[in-house]
Amino acid sequence: MSDAEREALSARIANEVLGASESWTRRMFELGLQMRADGGGPVWDLSLGNPSLEPPQLWRQAIVDALRDEPPGMHRYMTNAGYPEVREFIAGREAARYGLDGLEAGDVVMTVGAAGAMNVLLRSVCDPGDQILVPAPYFTEYTNYAANVDAQLVPVPTGPGFSLDLAAIEQVIAANPNAARVLLLNSPNNPTGAIYSAESLDALAAMLNERVGERKRPFWVIEDSPYRDLVYPAQPGAEPDPVPSLLGRWPNTVLVTSHSKDLGLAGERIGYLVISPQARGRALLRRAASFCNRTLGFVNAPALMQRVLPRVLGRPEGRVDVEIYAQNCRRMAAGLRDLGFELPDPRAGFFLFPALPERLRATSSASDSTSGDIALTERLREHRTIVVPGTAFGVSEHLRLSMCVDASAVDGALEAFRAACA
Repeated sequence: MSDAEREALSARIANEVLGASESWTRRMFELGLQMRADGGGPVWDLSLGNPSLEPPQLWRQAIVDALRDEPPGMHRYMTNAGYPEVREFIAGREAARYGLDGLEAGDVVMTVGAAGAMNVLLRSVCDPGDQILVPAPYFTEYTNYAANVDAQLVPVPTGPGFSLDLAAIEQVIAANPNAARVLLLNSPNNPTGAIYSAESLDALAAMLNERVGERKRPFWVIEDSPYRDLVYPAQPGAEPDPVPSLLGRWPNTVLVTSHSKDLGLAGERIGYLVISPQARGRALLRRAASFCNRTLGFVNAPALMQRVLPRVLGRPEGRVDVEIYAQNCRRMAAGLRDLGFELPDPRAGFFLFPALPERLRATSSASDSTSGDIALTERLREHRTIVVPGTAFGVSEHLRLSMCVDASAVDGALEAFRAACA
């Protein structure tokens, strides 16, 4: 093979593996590093969803206690699905949360974060050529997860306020019912913060029962819910409503979550999946998920992180102060609305996904095909503020802003928006 052929092959592989979404993430990350290295003042980086709050003190004490009282062999291999006593604890907690009768430790697989759980599940249930439906906008790496199993990610439009569009979902299933295999639901959503209502989930379950309920191959719903414990009310002081789930509504539901956000442990990679006790093929999926956890290279979730969860979860001091993220989101949302941006009231997580004002959207001019969100991203960069264009999440003319930052970054970014939008 010639040098030119090797270079062309390398470029093709990089393009297929990395894709457009990775290039945006990489570009934003590298821009921030370069701008900081060059000096010239602070950089207001709203691009990465990297939790800014430190883990609670209770977690630190739990680590110390676990190491002080560690049983022999705690750091050796275990069953691939995780420690039985930890899985039993998780099963009891999730059963109480969602009113699930019959949920057992065997329905829980401890995983390397929610991303590990997603890849384990897709490898367990998908065949090459299957369709994986996802409401748009959506977390960009879903595209890569689908490609890992030779499946096709199919974006589905959403309704007002990024609510579920049941007619659009039904239309995609009806167009190719044998290929439609999985529906990914991310609620609270990244990038929008939207929470799918109980009424919409009831209607979704009824539609699925009519369309695919009797199908020989189960149609799976995978709920990606790492932000479900970062929920806050529209007004400070009120109690937030719990996040509804399809568990108990649609039998073939698997919930995946992690503690990257509510405990601030993104770097520790601890999460799990929960299979509905009503699922068809439940016993087989249990075995498949445990097997894939190993053969995908995760082997098992980190032992120490598993051990500390029962010591932390469910206690009032056992999570980060979500009100700090809420304050950032509310202040940024108010400032953006003053500039003409449109976005729902922040309700969960630490992302905002504002729609650009009409004056900032792309024109239909053939000489300039750059979307408005990309153009504004570039103008904000000139004011030392880094955001991600909505194009990276499947919906243009929006921006994704990460509010897991210091309060000074919110104020600095708002000033940059005022200047860039003038």
